[in-house]
Amino acid sequence: MDKERRHGENQDSDWIFATDDPHTLPTERLPDRAEFDRYSAPLLARRRSAALPPGENETVDLSGLDPEQLRAGTEPDAATGAIPAIDPDAEEDAVPTTVTVPEEPVGPSTTAPLRAPRDVTYARSGTTPNAEDEDAPATGLNGFVLPERFKDLGIFDALRDVMALICLVAAMTTTFTVAHSTLVDGVGKIVIGVGLAALVAVHLMRWIPSTPPLPAIRVVRVAGLAPALLVAVGTVVSDLVGSLPVLFSSLPDGPPVGLGVGVSLLLLGAILGIEPRAHEGYLPQARARRVARILLVAVGIAAAAALLLALVMIIGRLFTTGWSYSLLVIGDTVISALLLGIVLASALLRERSWYVFSTAAVSSLAVAALADNTLQLQFAAPLSFATDYVYLPFLFAALGLMISRSFVRTMPIAFQRTDWLVFTVRAFEFSALLHTAAVLWHVLAAVVATSGRLQGSPVLHLIDAAVCLCFVAVSLFARTSLLSRPAVTARANGVIAGLLMVVVGFLDVIVNSLATGAGAGLVTGGTALTVGIAAALMLTVPAPVRDEFGAPDIVRMFADFRARDSGSISLLSQVPDVTEETARKKAFPGR
Repeated sequence: MDKERRHGENQDSDWIFATDDPHTLPTERLPDRAEFDRYSAPLLARRRSAALPPGENETVDLSGLDPEQLRAGTEPDAATGAIPAIDPDAEEDAVPTTVTVPEEPVGPSTTAPLRAPRDVTYARSGTTPNAEDEDAPATGLNGFVLPERFKDLGIFDALRDVMALICLVAAMTTTFTVAHSTLVDGVGKIVIGVGLAALVAVHLMRWIPSTPPLPAIRVVRVAGLAPALLVAVGTVVSDLVGSLPVLFSSLPDGPPVGLGVGVSLLLLGAILGIEPRAHEGYLPQARARRVARILLVAVGIAAAAALLLALVMIIGRLFTTGWSYSLLVIGDTVISALLLGIVLASALLRERSWYVFSTAAVSSLAVAALADNTLQLQFAAPLSFATDYVYLPFLFAALGLMISRSFVRTMPIAFQRTDWLVFTVRAFEFSALLHTAAVLWHVLAAVVATSGRLQGSPVLHLIDAAVCLCFVAVSLFARTSLLSRPAVTARANGVIAGLLMVVVGFLDVIVNSLATGAGAGLVTGGTALTVGIAAALMLTVPAPVRDEFGAPDIVRMFADFRARDSGSISLLSQVPDVTEETARKKAFPGR
C-alpha cells in the first residue's frame, strides 16, 4: 500500500497510516509539552477565529483559498499556525487575510498537518464515504424544492387555507337555503366573495413584499372572514327563530328558511380561514387555547339544545302531521346525535386515537358535501329546526375548531407505526356503533313503509336492517381479532372483514339507489363501503414494525399495539416459565 502512494504526498491525518519513518511517529512515544503545543496551536487559533464577529449560524467561506493548497492538506499550516481569517464586513471578492500565531521553537516535525474539510479519510471512523460525503437529496415532489421565501409556510396551514378556499367556493355553488330568499342568498354570496378576496389578499401581502406587514395581514384575514362567519351563524339563528312558531304545524309549504349544505360549508370555511397562521407571526397562547376549548363546549351545548328542540317538535308533530313522520325523524335524530356525540366526546375527553379518527371521518363527510348537488347525499339534505334535527352546522363547526391551531396545540398528538392498528380498531368500532343505529332506522322505516309514506317496501327495509346487522357482526368480529388473535391471523381477519364490507356495501348502494333513489349514506351501505376500504388500506399499506435485523415483524407490531395501553412491557414477561422444571424431582448424578 505504501508503494502505491505518491512520493511527495503529505502525511495522512491518521497517524497509523502516515508515510514517514515509523520510528519517529507519535505512536512510538507520548509527545512532550513542546510537541503538544505545536500541534494544538493551530486548533486553538481556529477555534478563536470561529468565535470572532461572524454570527452564531455563520460559517467561514474558504472559496478564496487556492484549491491546490486545500487539497495538499496545508490549511492551517502546522508549523506557523497561519490560518485564513474572513472579515464579515469585507466584500465577497476581497482576498482573505491571515492570522499568525507566535512561533514556537521548531523541532523535528512529528505531527501531520490538518487536512481541509473536503479531504476526509475514513480509517477507523466507522463511516463510509457514501454515508458522509453525499449531498442531501433534493426535497419535494420529483426533485421540486420549495423556494427559499416560502420556508416559513407550514403544510398544516397551507392545507387549512386550501380547504377554506374550497369550502367557500362550494358554498357559493351549492344549496344555501330552501326559502329562495333573494336577500339571504344575495348576502351569502357577497360575504363569500369578500372571504375569497381576503384569502387571496393575505397571501399576496405575505409573500410578495420583501418585508411583509405581519400585523396588517392578520387584521385583513380576521376582518375579511368575520362577515362570512357572522352570516353563517345568522342564517342558522334565523331558521331557529322562524321555526319556533311552527313547531307543531303540519308545514304543507316546507320550512320557513331551511338550511342547505351551503350554510354548513360557509361556516366551516370561515372558521378554518379566520385564524391567523404561523407564517403570519401568530402563535396561540394559553388564552387562545382556552377560548378554543370553550367554543367547542359551546358547540356541544348548542347541539344538545337543538336535540331537545327536535324532541319537542317530534312530540308535537305526532298530533298534527302523524306518527309516521315522527318515527322517521326519530330515526334520523338518533343517527345524527350519535355521530355528533362521538366527535364532540373525542375532542372534549382528549382521547387521542378517537380524536384523530373522528376528525378524519368528519373531514371525509365535508369532502362528500362538496358534491351534494351531484350525488344528492342523504346527510347533506336541507334541514330545518321546524322539520328535523339540525346537526350538520354543529358538526362542521366542531370540525373547524378541532383542526384549528389553537385547539390542536392542546392535544397530545404523536404518531407511531402501531397507530395504524389503533385507527383500524376505531374504524370497526365506529362502524359497529353507527350500523347499530342504522338497524333501528330501518326497523322504524319498515313500520312507516306500511302506511305508504316512504319509498321502498317494508321487506326491502327489513332486508337492509339484516344487512346492517351483518355489518355490526363483521365489525365486532374484526375488532376482537385485532385485539386478541395471533398477529398474522388477526391481520388476515381484519383485511377479510374490510373486503367483505366493501363488496356487500357496494351491492347495498346499488340496490338502494335503484329501489329507493337514495344516495350512498349510512343506511344504504355507503358507510360500510368507506370503512371497509379504509380498514383494508390501514392493515396492508403501512409498513410494519421491523425487528433488530431490519426485517418486517408483524408479531412485534401487534405486540407493541396491544401493550400500548398498559405501558412498557414488564421484564417479568420476558422470563420463561420454569415452574414445571423446578417442581420436577431430579436424581443426584451417580445414584
